Amino acid sequence: MSWMVKFQGYFFLSVAFLLGSVAPLYGNVFNFLLLAFLLLLCWKNAKQVWANIMSERLYIGVSVVFLLYFSLHTVIVLLKGNPMAKFSYGMFEVLALNFVLVPIFVVMWKDWLTPELLKRFLFYLCAGVLLLNLYILLMMTGTRLFTAPGEALGMLYDGRFGENRFVLGGRYWLDIQAMLLAISALIAYFLTIVEKRWNKRICALCMFWMFVLFLSFTVTKSAIFGFLLGFLVMNICLFKKFSFWRRVCVFGGALSVVLAFVLLSDLEKYEERIEEMEVEIRNVREGQFVGGTLAPRLAYIKESFKHLDEFSLWGLGVTTKHRLKAWFETPDWNLEPFTNMHNAFFQYWITGGIVGLGTVLFVFFASVYRMIKRKRFSSLILAILCVFFVVSNSSATLSLANSRALMLIFFAMFYFYGDIFSQLENDLSRDKPSSI
Repeated sequence: MSWMVKFQGYFFLSVAFLLGSVAPLYGNVFNFLLLAFLLLLCWKNAKQVWANIMSERLYIGVSVVFLLYFSLHTVIVLLKGNPMAKFSYGMFEVLALNFVLVPIFVVMWKDWLTPELLKRFLFYLCAGVLLLNLYILLMMTGTRLFTAPGEALGMLYDGRFGENRFVLGGRYWLDIQAMLLAISALIAYFLTIVEKRWNKRICALCMFWMFVLFLSFTVTKSAIFGFLLGFLVMNICLFKKFSFWRRVCVFGGALSVVLAFVLLSDLEKYEERIEEMEVEIRNVREGQFVGGTLAPRLAYIKESFKHLDEFSLWGLGVTTKHRLKAWFETPDWNLEPFTNMHNAFFQYWITGGIVGLGTVLFVFFASVYRMIKRKRFSSLILAILCVFFVVSNSSATLSLANSRALMLIFFAMFYFYGDIFSQLENDLSRDKPSSI
C-alpha cells in the first residue's frame, strides 16, 4: 500500500473527527484544509481526479452553475450602477469553498470507500462531537458536576447548555450544537444496530444516551423535534428488516428513550418553553411579532414577503446582506441580529433568486430522488435529512460558516454513496452471531 493511499485513509477519518469537534468553531478555516488536500491529489494524479469529477458531473455541475450565475448577477449589478445596498463580496468565497469545493472533495472517495470505512467515519464524527460537548460540560459545571450534580444539571438546563458562546477561541452557535447532537444521536443509534461486535455496540449505545442527554440540555425545539422525527422514521424503515428479537429490543429501546428523556430532562424548563410558545402564537394571531424565538422567525418571513418583488426571480446577489439589514432595522420588528437569520431556504432564495432556491432544494433532495430511482433506501440518510430539514426551517445553519461545510459534506455523501449506506442495512434481517 502506497503512502498516498494510507494518507488518504488517515485524512478521511481525521476529517470526520474534525467535523464533529473543531470545524463547528472556526468556519471557513476548515475549507482551506480540504482545498490543500485536493491540490495534493491533483498534483499526484490529475487524470483520476478529473475522472471522479466527471463521474458525478450533474451534482457538481449544479453548484458550478449557481456560482456562474452569481458571478454574472454581480457583473450586471456593477454595470447598472446605483445598487440598492452596499456590496458584500465575501459571498464568492462561500460559494467557491463550499458549494463547489465540498462535493469535489467528497467525490474523491469513490475509488476506495467501503461500508466498513464508512462506519468508522461515522464513529469518528460521533467521537469528535462527544469530546467537544464533554469539554463544554466540564467548562460550565467544573467540580459541581461531581460535588452537587443536581445543582449542576439544573444550571445546564437554565442556561440551555451555555447558548451561543465562545469555545476554544471559536464561536459555537447553539443551533449548530443542537443539530450536531441530534444527528450524532441518530448515527450512534444506527451504529448500535448495524455493528456486529458487542464491544462496539455497547460503545455506540453509551454515546447515544450521552447525546440524548446533551441534546436535552439545549432545550432547542427544532433540533429535538428533528431528532424525534428522524428517530421515528429510522425505526419504521428498519422495523420490517428485523427478526422478532430485534423488534422486541428496538421497541424496548424506543420506550426507554422516551422514559429516560422524561425522567432526566428538566420538565419545568420545557414547560416554560411551551408556555412561551403559546404566548407567542397568541401574539402573532393578534399581529404582534414580539418576544421569544418563534415570533422573530415569523416576522422574518413576513417582512421578506413584503419585498418579494425585489428578489423573487433574480435575487439580491452581493447586496443581500446590507439590504436585509435595512429591512429589519425598522422599529416594527423585534428581530435577532442578522447573523441569526431564521430560514435557510429563504436565505438562498433572497440571495440567488430562483436559481439559488433551486440549488438548495436540489442538494437537500437529490439523494432522496436517487434512492427512489435505484430503489435502494437508507434509513440513516432519511433520518439525518429530517434533522437538517427541520432545523433549516427555523435556523439558517446552511448559511452559517460553522455548519455549512458539514451539511454539504453529508448531502454529497448521501448522493454519491447512498448505495453504501443502504448496504450497511442489507443483512439486518438475518441474525448472525456477533464476534467480540
